[in-house]
Amino acid sequence: MKHDPVDVLIIGAGAAGAAVAWSLADTKMHILCLDQGGWMNPAEYPSTGRDWEAKFYGDWSTSPNVRGRPEDYPINDDNSPIKVVNFNGVGGSTVMYTAHWPRLHPSDFKVKTLDGVADDWPIDYDALTPFFEENDRMMGVSGLSGDPLSPLTHPPMPPQPLGLSGPLIGNAMNKLGWHWWPSDTTVATTDYEGRARCINLGHCTPACAQGAKASTDITYWPHAIRAGVELRTNCRVREITTGEDGMATGVVGVRSRRPAHMRTRTVCSRMFASKWARRRIMRQPVWTW
Repeated sequence: MKHDPVDVLIIGAGAAGAAVAWSLADTKMHILCLDQGGWMNPAEYPSTGRDWEAKFYGDWSTSPNVRGRPEDYPINDDNSPIKVVNFNGVGGSTVMYTAHWPRLHPSDFKVKTLDGVADDWPIDYDALTPFFEENDRMMGVSGLSGDPLSPLTHPPMPPQPLGLSGPLIGNAMNKLGWHWWPSDTTVATTDYEGRARCINLGHCTPACAQGAKASTDITYWPHAIRAGVELRTNCRVREITTGEDGMATGVVGVRSRRPAHMRTRTVCSRMFASKWARRRIMRQPVWTW
């Protein structure tokens, strides 16, 4: 690692990290992003082979405990009713997700007021609407606008076909008087921004060799890098350093087992929530070698 100070240092090249990097690129500041994983090779994705289902239980398991890639780390989810799905690498967990793309509702910002749980957001839905729309455009969303029970969206692509089972389920829900609507997804239904449309190469979750499912390594990052953002892979951040005032001054990162201190004016920790919580709780280096 170089020791030159940077203006903004972003930890993690996943969904939020990629969006932050891209959104700051026009400032012409020196922006550096560190990610503990590397660039993905679509030729190695499960959907390129006949054993794609078997790979769900090995190298492409949703659990890092099973995957065991060099950039993975163990997660204890024994006490959780929901198993963690995450991925470490450029694109982060947008590489491994089902492409389901629901929009938050205005009520989600007022859960304390409406439901008596957690806390209300300091901003409301309307403040974020332009950014929701921009993110939908960048990721390439397919869907059907006009759901009367959801906020208005404007997907740039038509919705996914209902297939054989969709009409059966829809008719059954109609008979029960239940509302239903085709879900917004980040699967391309037409050729879009250099991405080919979906040709049903297996299940969406464990990455898309076709590139039809949006992930930030093929959406945000090419734009950010062309605009001058620097992305260093296989760089694992061990701790965030602070000054006497408690403000972040840089990070200690490790690349090729060599630790180095990177100084910066601003640290953006956009990492997967469980990783950030662990660092906050421990307040010390997380990784040992």
